[in-house]
Amino acid sequence: MSSSVPTTADGMSELLAGYRPTTASRGGAVGDTVYAIREAILDGVLAPDVWLREVVLSEALGVSRTPVREALNRLEEEGLVARTPGVGAQVTRLSFEDMSAVYQVRGSLESLAAEYATRQGKPEHFEQFQRLQERMSAATAATDLDDFYRANVDFHHLLSVAADNAYLSRLLATVEVAIRRFGTRSLSPERMRDVLDEHAAIIDAMIAGDPERAGAAAASHASSARTSSLSRLLGRPI
Repeated sequence: MSSSVPTTADGMSELLAGYRPTTASRGGAVGDTVYAIREAILDGVLAPDVWLREVVLSEALGVSRTPVREALNRLEEEGLVARTPGVGAQVTRLSFEDMSAVYQVRGSLESLAAEYATRQGKPEHFEQFQRLQERMSAATAATDLDDFYRANVDFHHLLSVAADNAYLSRLLATVEVAIRRFGTRSLSPERMRDVLDEHAAIIDAMIAGDPERAGAAAASHASSARTSSLSRLLGRPI
């Protein structure tokens, strides 16, 4: 285990302070624990290769070891955690091939989502897309990577919502989790401006009622995101 990783409940409590639920949710202790650990992983607070000790997590999150154990089982199914028999659970690390596959799957799914959203044609969704676009434009002007990133996550989640297809939404939820692991590492001022242009093409096509063009714009956006993100993370063109 890395020396920078807390091995005590006190150290882990400091890391997870912002994720510890203050009130019980409808998902109960297990749902709250899954959410807390998942968000900490996606935010990079629990970094790749970190060992997740049940006893430390239970004390840090104020729950028994049973919901922690169940939460780690669920997170293993999501690909965020890997278990080694007789050793323990560890935050996974995405390989280049994993990242490439995620972006390719995202392109196919979001292309379909954009087509569905266009056919739904709900003005309130189009207005939300435009508000998010305005927020991202302001973040770009301020070079605010964090707010741009959060608004971008919301934009892509809204594509899933606007598609109004339960099965597609479940598939996209898995992709969203994987994409969030990249965080702001793949962003640059130039890429932020490109994303705005690519989002604008999707929005324009949806408002125009052209599902084929909207789908093509979403697929093109995912392809550009893949090339830009992987090149930036690798430190060289792909």
